[in-house]
Amino acid sequence: MQDKSFSKESLLTLITEAVIFVCGLIYLIILARVLGPVGKGIYSLILFIPGLMMIFGSLGIESSNVYFVGRKKYETKEVVANSLTVSCVSGALLIFIFWGITMLKSFQIFISSNQISILHLWLVILIIPIYFISSFFRNILRGYGDIVGYNKIRLVESITLLLSGVLFLTVLNEGILGAVISYIFSIISGVLISIFLISKISKITLSFNKILFRDFASFGTKVYLANGLSFLNYRLDVFLIALFLVPAQVGFYSVSASIAEKLLIIPGALATVLFPRISSISETNASDLTSKILRHTTIIMIIASLLLIVLAAPLINVFFGKSFLPSVLSLIILLPGIFAFSIGSVIAADLSGRGKPQYAVWSSMTALIANVILNIILIPRMGIVGAALASSISYWLDTLVVLIAYLNISRHSLREVLIIKKDDFQDYYNLFLKFKTDGIW
Repeated sequence: MQDKSFSKESLLTLITEAVIFVCGLIYLIILARVLGPVGKGIYSLILFIPGLMMIFGSLGIESSNVYFVGRKKYETKEVVANSLTVSCVSGALLIFIFWGITMLKSFQIFISSNQISILHLWLVILIIPIYFISSFFRNILRGYGDIVGYNKIRLVESITLLLSGVLFLTVLNEGILGAVISYIFSIISGVLISIFLISKISKITLSFNKILFRDFASFGTKVYLANGLSFLNYRLDVFLIALFLVPAQVGFYSVSASIAEKLLIIPGALATVLFPRISSISETNASDLTSKILRHTTIIMIIASLLLIVLAAPLINVFFGKSFLPSVLSLIILLPGIFAFSIGSVIAADLSGRGKPQYAVWSSMTALIANVILNIILIPRMGIVGAALASSISYWLDTLVVLIAYLNISRHSLREVLIIKKDDFQDYYNLFLKFKTDGIW
């Protein structure tokens, strides 16, 4: 019964991811067509700086909310109250820190050389507290087992981003400012529906429980460090390209990365449901469940990656235009790394669900060191192709560390974890029958 429920939740999430994929792809095409390579590069850099602050300012509360709500150690209303307080305090602190950073001469030179408007940066920075509320609340829902509610928030954000993009980029032709406003509107829509859904399961108050925060910080710090390192490993190449090359090259690379990342809807859907599920079942059942998911992820990602390799050039030419054709080679080189990342993300969700997020910290640290060194060596020599190669290698290192840890903990063989079994194909048929009988929503 648990497996059927998990399968249904995973497919539900996968359907959500598919809708988000379509909305995101259309928005990406609009963004690229309207802004061009240079504008797209500048916009990517505008989101990079606040994104880095959001990751390190969250203190890992998102993962702690999933873990502790799933284990029912604290009342939901206490978690909600603490989350709201931390969102406000941490968000305000980050805004103050950013104000200090803007005083630095080196920062002023960086944004000036990359044609970044300080107004656009400030607009995104000021919504950090709102972003935290939305992120913390949706992960309370995830830990609570309300995967439908969690997915609704993400759907609303994605649809709002697309509709706002159509209005501000194509109708009003606001350029980079229009892209920034669209992003802000998507965050605001997310927080509104998050508050609405949370209010159905808990009273929303502003208070602070020191004991709860200490427990959350103890667990969350490990995840927070892993998430921060993973973000740097995942996004630092954009910053380094901006240092060594020009904004147009950032634009080309950001399109390559955005398209490649769309494949991660598959492991993302599975990991979303896996983390809270692993938190509440036995070690043996957890290992069997995760290994089955990894086998499915492997075969699906191999097929999807091969298809994208074949279709990369015509897709970019048709949807993004000839001006973005320099993105093709870097996209193809990124795909082996994205395949590895898909495996690693599922394993990381399993290990976090077992209360062992430290392995993700070690893997992310290893990958980040390799990523920085390789990018510094390869970008000046090979441009964005070098950045893609550096990222692919670092993603493989990241995955190998958590894969070795998982094999030791689960006592499963590599073949059992990655090679699809004949019985696994029955899962697709069973899932089809389940949805045919019960429906989706």
